[in-house]
Amino acid sequence: MAKVTEPQQRKSKNDSKVWEILCSVKLAVIIIVAMAVACILGTVILQQKSPEEYVDRYGAGLAKFFSAIQLTDIFHSYWFSFLLILLCVNLACCTIKRWRNKVLMIGFLVTHISIILILIGCVIDLLTGVKGGVNVYEGKSVDYYLTRSDYQKVPLGFQVFCDDFIIERHPPKYKLITYVKDKDKQKAVSLKVGKRIGISGTNYAATVKELIDDAEVLHEPINVSDKPNNPALYIQLSVRDNVTAEGWLLAKDRNWYNDTQRDLKIDYVWADSDEAHERLANAATKSSTKPTLEIRIDGTNIVKNVLVEKGNKVSIEGTDYVIEIKEFALDYSKRLVPLSEQELNNPAVMVEISGPQGKDSRWSFSKYPDYQDKAHKTIYKDVKLLCTVPEDFSNAKNRVRIVQNRSGKQTITYIKDGKVISTIDWVLGQNYDIADSKLQIRIAKYFPSHGLKKTVVKSTGGHEGHNHGPGEHHANPAILIEMEGPRGKYAEWVFAHTPPHWYPDKNFAILYEQSGMEVKDYKSILRVVENGKTMVTKTIEVNDALKYKGFVFYQSSYDPEGERYTGLQVTKNPGLIVVYTGFILLCLGIVFIFYVKPFLRQKLNKGKKIKEYYSEEEMLAEHIE
Repeated sequence: MAKVTEPQQRKSKNDSKVWEILCSVKLAVIIIVAMAVACILGTVILQQKSPEEYVDRYGAGLAKFFSAIQLTDIFHSYWFSFLLILLCVNLACCTIKRWRNKVLMIGFLVTHISIILILIGCVIDLLTGVKGGVNVYEGKSVDYYLTRSDYQKVPLGFQVFCDDFIIERHPPKYKLITYVKDKDKQKAVSLKVGKRIGISGTNYAATVKELIDDAEVLHEPINVSDKPNNPALYIQLSVRDNVTAEGWLLAKDRNWYNDTQRDLKIDYVWADSDEAHERLANAATKSSTKPTLEIRIDGTNIVKNVLVEKGNKVSIEGTDYVIEIKEFALDYSKRLVPLSEQELNNPAVMVEISGPQGKDSRWSFSKYPDYQDKAHKTIYKDVKLLCTVPEDFSNAKNRVRIVQNRSGKQTITYIKDGKVISTIDWVLGQNYDIADSKLQIRIAKYFPSHGLKKTVVKSTGGHEGHNHGPGEHHANPAILIEMEGPRGKYAEWVFAHTPPHWYPDKNFAILYEQSGMEVKDYKSILRVVENGKTMVTKTIEVNDALKYKGFVFYQSSYDPEGERYTGLQVTKNPGLIVVYTGFILLCLGIVFIFYVKPFLRQKLNKGKKIKEYYSEEEMLAEHIE
């Protein structure tokens, strides 16, 4: 009989050892210490970075070792999850072992179960949870998110639209900074009007003479001299006495006006002599104003300049290249519109290059000469093109040239299709017909030396603010600052959002800039669309997220420069409900232990005393009997 029961006894004994280990407090301490070490490693070792970053920081060997044992993502590793599960088992076994079927043990049971549930919820999140992010441009949508660790695209199964992105700003605050270059000394000074601030250790001082919270600059044309240093005319164009266009033409600056609707160009030129006046008044065109194309061959000294004329074909000596100009546009975006109706905006020329490898067509942009090479593949990479279009270029058939000279001679010449049609004298204030058109031209004012008087005034709200969208009005503060130094006093208006303003000796500077956080809050109006149907719409902001099908979309960032997109943090926590349940039970268990249990214990003790009292009375009665 003993031989039959011996294996059973041994098995029971072994089982009890395993049970005792699982119930051991020592095991709990070991697990907790291991988890603490893991947390320390997770702080010291970079987590969820790209493999290249680990190789750069730790070397190839150590990076490979970290990856193999999951030290690069400790809190999502299988061994860390195993430690959490083992801690759950240990806690569960301890709870079962110490459980006594008594009412007073309910708090003990509930708190232990709550901790187990919290740990189980954490394990579920670590193994199946989602953490990522995505940027959504205003008016656009995404149907994926990027994983936080390796930026892999993961489909959402639905679309998230950003219908609008809203920025809320604090009222702006500004500060005045002084800087002394040779002392490398910077100091913030008071903005109090009339208070003189001396910069200690230097002979510089600053005084705010006037402050305007929202200012704008008015430029008033004035004549500064009777000598023709900068001749200017105020021109008016009219149809049937209705002015259609007007403005200043400066002979030595912006001396031209293009009217694409009427295929007209007006020039104002100054002649220093009667001979020059005669030549300019009767010249049909000026070849210097035509667009040119520079052709350069890399690795050689070959440079060739040609006029941009459609059909013009040139052979490049010393090479097998033949280059033909196929098309020209004053505005590339409107290249399909007739050239006479295009304004000078983004000029470009299209050429066809013939060579040993066939033909290669490309556009050369005047403002972006290297765009073609960067944006598109080209066959002949050694052929570099540079299109130059003068700012005053016009292909207009109708031209009006206003000529004036020192001796007082002044004429208007009308040119059509490259031919001089008429030349007449002009005087101020009279209207003159432009031949073959309904237009009239009038020279209203003449300044021998044109200048601008700058006046800073309180804004009426018509200007656009700094770095904000069209139509928005934001304050543009300005101060009239008087700077003192070795060259005396110097006063000038200084606007916020502008570079430092220097004293004439270039050693002392004033900077008027915004201080503090400008952005108060940022919000996104998100819309979830699934199978072509809008399922939910919500305005999200920090700590107020959008939830859909277990996914949670938090407002986490935005485009700080263009304010064009919103940055969303994407999470999914399937174990969260388990964790919340555990915390609720934990609260109930603590309430039971600290409040309900003492009350029940008191009741039980009182009942026990009463029972003992009556038992003693009964024993006494029996003894008397």
